Amino acid sequence: MYLLLPKPNLANYQGYSVAIFDRNDQLLRISLARDDRYRLYTPIDDIAEHLQRATILYEDQNYYAHSGVDYPALVRAFWQTYVLQERRIGASTIVMQVARLRWNIPSQELSGKIEQIFRALQLARHYSKKELLEAYLNLAPYGGNIQGIGAASLIYFDKPASALSLAEAITLAVVPQNPNWRNPSTSKGIAAIAVAKEPLLERWLAQYPRTEAALRLANVPLFVRKAKNLPYSAPHFVQHLLSQQPQNFAMSSSQSTASGQKIKGTIDLKLQNRLEEVLQAYITQNQSRGFNNASALLLNSKTMHIEAMLGSADFDNASIQGQVNGTTAKRSPGSTLKPFVYALAIDAGLIHPMTMLKDLPKKYAGFAPENFGKGFVGPISAQDALIRSRNVPAVELQSQLLKRQALLSSQANPEKVLTFYDFLKAAGITQLRERDFYGLALALGGGEVTMLELTELYAMIANLGAHKRAVSTYWVSAEEVKSNASDKHNLVSPEAAFLVFDMLTKNPKPDAPTAFYNGPDRENKHQVAWKTGTSWAFRDAWAVAISGDYVLAVWIGNFTGEGNNAFIGRTAAGPLLFKLLDAVNRYQSTQFDPIRLQQLDLKWVDICKTTGDLYKSECPEKSKTLFIPGVSPIKTANIYRKLWVDNITGLRRCDQNSALAKQKIYAFWPTEFQSLFAQAGVHIEKPPRFMPNCGFDDIVAEGDKPQIISPQSLLNYVVESSLKSIVSIPLQANADAQASYLYWFANGQFIGNNDLSDTSNHTPLIWKAKTGDYEVQVSDDLGRSASVSVQVQAVK
Repeated sequence: MYLLLPKPNLANYQGYSVAIFDRNDQLLRISLARDDRYRLYTPIDDIAEHLQRATILYEDQNYYAHSGVDYPALVRAFWQTYVLQERRIGASTIVMQVARLRWNIPSQELSGKIEQIFRALQLARHYSKKELLEAYLNLAPYGGNIQGIGAASLIYFDKPASALSLAEAITLAVVPQNPNWRNPSTSKGIAAIAVAKEPLLERWLAQYPRTEAALRLANVPLFVRKAKNLPYSAPHFVQHLLSQQPQNFAMSSSQSTASGQKIKGTIDLKLQNRLEEVLQAYITQNQSRGFNNASALLLNSKTMHIEAMLGSADFDNASIQGQVNGTTAKRSPGSTLKPFVYALAIDAGLIHPMTMLKDLPKKYAGFAPENFGKGFVGPISAQDALIRSRNVPAVELQSQLLKRQALLSSQANPEKVLTFYDFLKAAGITQLRERDFYGLALALGGGEVTMLELTELYAMIANLGAHKRAVSTYWVSAEEVKSNASDKHNLVSPEAAFLVFDMLTKNPKPDAPTAFYNGPDRENKHQVAWKTGTSWAFRDAWAVAISGDYVLAVWIGNFTGEGNNAFIGRTAAGPLLFKLLDAVNRYQSTQFDPIRLQQLDLKWVDICKTTGDLYKSECPEKSKTLFIPGVSPIKTANIYRKLWVDNITGLRRCDQNSALAKQKIYAFWPTEFQSLFAQAGVHIEKPPRFMPNCGFDDIVAEGDKPQIISPQSLLNYVVESSLKSIVSIPLQANADAQASYLYWFANGQFIGNNDLSDTSNHTPLIWKAKTGDYEVQVSDDLGRSASVSVQVQAVK
């Protein structure tokens, strides 16, 4: 009857453990299977040959001679056990033992023994001897709850079955015959194994006499690890790695293939342990400042491999919720997203690194961003605004990106411009709400990202704009490699990515006045481009760096969301970032592949350092910047102007008579900067007035027309008709330094004027607007004007 049964499954009828290894094959964790056993399926070709030979010599010397049942041995055993009733002896072949283990047959009973014999014949009919030996070595008990040679070699000797030495193979070969008494993890078991090995050693020497020297080592005491001492290293990474596997894959896996239970992760355990030591020491040293928890993630930007993942300061510390993985938890990133606003602005042709931005008080439809220190610095280069993390310039750039997108989308063949929100969506940032929920606060930490998502974004800078997903599995199938490659897409240009990287390298270390690894020979030096962030109410302190092949992110805070005034990116997370970077560099030298400028479409140009515009001789300080030809906004400066000043009156002449006047350079700062300088107590020498005989055309030709700040042309102003019939709109404009007054009009009707000479008055003119469409115009006292279209709507 058994001979007619179909081919039985010897592998995937039961669950298996999952073993997680680091990139260097160091065991991180091995789990229990569903039945609380350690079991790893191992193909016969991955099992040491001397273990196979030793097992056959000890268990079934005639293995390759019989058909699965050794009939002469069975007769001897039956005669001695049941007829003579002497000491019970066994006659089970390896195939019969496979049958007993596969179907849990009670072979000590006569009926069970008969079933075992027929099941063995069934197996021999369907499987080769090699396949059955493989099945036995995967089903055999090796003491305690360890089943199979794969789990036994890994647990006891911390190595795969293919790497077992002869001494280790001899030791394990005798265990399955009496696994409880010969358990290698107990002292009694070791003693019992020593006795059981003697006949096997004699047989081995008779069979393989040339191995006598190696055989002497079989009696040398071996270090055997107990199952209770198995590691659980990098627990946050292990949990993350398993979460990335297919949904039907769990720690008690039921998959049948060898690769289904062994996963090689991307982390380096030695480096992981070193970084854990540094992070824990830093937290201990700063406990007086209220530092109790931190997370860190190290990503190789070339391979996108996660090489270290520190989810918390202490996985086992319940008081800090240590089992929460801070690298995959959503947190406010503070200002760490600002570099990507600047990259988008560079690609949109809004700025180059030295473009002069305005750090001034400004409102955006009710949103008035402030800086960390509450103050404003006035004119500031894009590079310094990014490094010093000024909020208003970042918000203004977001606003300009929105305006640029709206303008281009109205054209017949619109050019695509990514807004910052679109960029984050394209980068795969998860759980983003609708665009209007964030407004312009998105780059200031208004949204939430995970540390893993953040490091992927910074790796995009290192990879010249190519955004790719992080990888936690070292080995993947060909299909998965193709899928990962298809995820690669450029979100910013290579030139914009490099310029942002270069800007961030100018950011000084927390404890140094100059940038780290930044000098004139920067192309040949290892540079660190880094940025910090502090979330609202001091809940999160961030620091992220690009260093060589690596992106490293650090977070300090509390998983409860409790704030701490000491949780400041630069002073809390920054020092830890560089301590960890130092550990990475000491552990292994990073091969930094410098980005050569000739590979990119970038050019050097002379600029005026204080304005960011093209250099002219009037500028007091010349500098250089990189720009993208045909994209970057390079224009001639008009702040510094050379005037002819009358020798007697000190007034400005229009006839350029060198006999009656001398040339002098003045700075014509717009009115909004003049007001800020006045607030800061900075004296700016005002240009002299024109002489009375100067013509009106001479006066107007020199200056710039006003620039309207408020109202904004792309905003619809709303009147809630149920409450009131008008809306208050502030009128603000930036005027040339020569102007003394600004006059405001709505559809030709005069509204009021601003006295620009009174720099102490910061109150804007308020326009009480009713519903309707308006053309708002501003003119200075020299006749220069500008206008915007405004719509005021009623909402019920």
